[in-house]
Amino acid sequence: MDKKLKTRRQKLINKAPSLKRVIRGTLRKAYSPCGKKNCKCKKGYLHGPYYYLAVRTEGKTKMYYLPNNLLKEKVKEGVTQYNKLWKFLCKISEMNIKLLRQGK
Repeated sequence: MDKKLKTRRQKLINKAPSLKRVIRGTLRKAYSPCGKKNCKCKKGYLHGPYYYLAVRTEGKTKMYYLPNNLLKEKVKEGVTQYNKLWKFLCKISEMNIKLLRQGK
C-alpha cells in the first residue's frame, strides 16, 4: 500500500499548481455614498461597485483598492489559484501523515 500511496503522492506533486499568480485574500465588492448634498446616493442609490482585495495578517485586515476591471480579474484568478494550492497542500499533507503512520 505504501508504494501505491508514494506513487500517487508523486503524481500529485508533479501536478502542483503554479505559484506565479497566487494571492491570499478575498475579493470584496463595496458600494458607498459620496459627500454631495443632492446626490442620488442620499436616496439609497450608492456609487459602485468598487472592488478591493482584503488581506488579513496578524489579526488586522488591509484593503487594497482595485481601480479597474483588469486588476479585479487578476486578483480573482490569484485568489482562485491560492485556493487550489491550499487544497493541494491538504491532500499532500494527508498522504504524508498516512506514510508517517506506516513508519515510512
